Amino acid sequence: MSFGGEIRERFEYYSHPGLGLQGQSPNAYLLQRPLLHADLHAGDYVRAFVQLGSHLAPWKDFAAPPYLDALDVQQAFVDLRLPLGITADPVLRVGRQEMAYGSQRLVSIRDAPNVRRNFDGVRLGGTVGDVRIDLFATRPVQQRSGVFDDSGDTTQGFWGAYATMPLNVVSGGGLDLYYLGYANQQARFAAGTGGEWRHTIGARFFGATAGWDWDWEVLGQFGIFAAQDIRAWGISTDTGYSFGLGRWSIRIGLRADIGSGDDNLRDGTLGTLNPLFPKLAYFNQAALLGPSNVMDLQPILTIRPSQNLALTVGYDFLWRTTTADAIYTGTGIPIAGTAGQPDRYTGSQVAVDVAWQVDRHFQIGLGYVHLSAGNALRQAGGRDVDFVYFSGTYRF
Repeated sequence: MSFGGEIRERFEYYSHPGLGLQGQSPNAYLLQRPLLHADLHAGDYVRAFVQLGSHLAPWKDFAAPPYLDALDVQQAFVDLRLPLGITADPVLRVGRQEMAYGSQRLVSIRDAPNVRRNFDGVRLGGTVGDVRIDLFATRPVQQRSGVFDDSGDTTQGFWGAYATMPLNVVSGGGLDLYYLGYANQQARFAAGTGGEWRHTIGARFFGATAGWDWDWEVLGQFGIFAAQDIRAWGISTDTGYSFGLGRWSIRIGLRADIGSGDDNLRDGTLGTLNPLFPKLAYFNQAALLGPSNVMDLQPILTIRPSQNLALTVGYDFLWRTTTADAIYTGTGIPIAGTAGQPDRYTGSQVAVDVAWQVDRHFQIGLGYVHLSAGNALRQAGGRDVDFVYFSGTYRF
């Protein structure tokens, strides 16, 4: 039996919360998150893990995405190792658990907000040769603000298969292949609301060699939404080159994304990409805009004076893929009044982040984001936004 946990304190400030769409006043607040766990290994074949979390948000004006959950079970699962005699015995995990795959573009623990994302269900994972395979069937947890009142969301289901393998065609390369199924009885897009049954098939090519690193992903989606056919797609890339300058390490990178939008809201086909369960800090820590109906180009510079200290500066340019569809927030909500506006340019974001791993227990992060809203946002009531955060995390 072992015990551990983390305590995170995070300060955030938004000059215009929610992009200023509801006329909210500037908001400065704290996010407090202690997590404590017990981890029991009973021999080589049984493991039990329980983690409790308390999530408080003093002075915060609104609570979406989840910021407040007074006390609840963050994780509680049992692992059973199945002695099948293959390369690595598969493990069956049953219970409440966090999940993250690949670059967390589609399945993420969502660490930046206060309450991390979790799922109730089963997962079977193992290795065959050089291939790691995960199979899972879950429901996302519906997180409420009280004490021990969270439960699996019966209006949603999430299942799939995810495989990771080396790709020897390129030195240092790897390949992910996946299928993700998702059902939601209360889906919402610019085209309307209704039940959604969506299938995602994708591939991720990643690796690093000779100073270069890359993380490229392509996916297609199909299914049914409120009697409409779903035909959506997405492409994401992150490419960089690193070199030394004295004792410093410098990386010059470029990120680019295209998430499909719906080019006709009344033609019986939904073309809007659903990013499923992404990290909310998708473009930057402010999490103002999401990857649906978007094209973006973001040059990034990362400077490391030491192994434990990193300064990252990025400038992100964003457009809508199609003007018929809406601009979507970081939580996937279509912004009223943006669908059908003729302006494609959404805006630009400059982001500065500092990450300092003080020692093996303590980490400090701080940063600033400025969003310059484009005309489509402004005509819907959106405003320029300044965002500041400062966080300290102690793990033990």
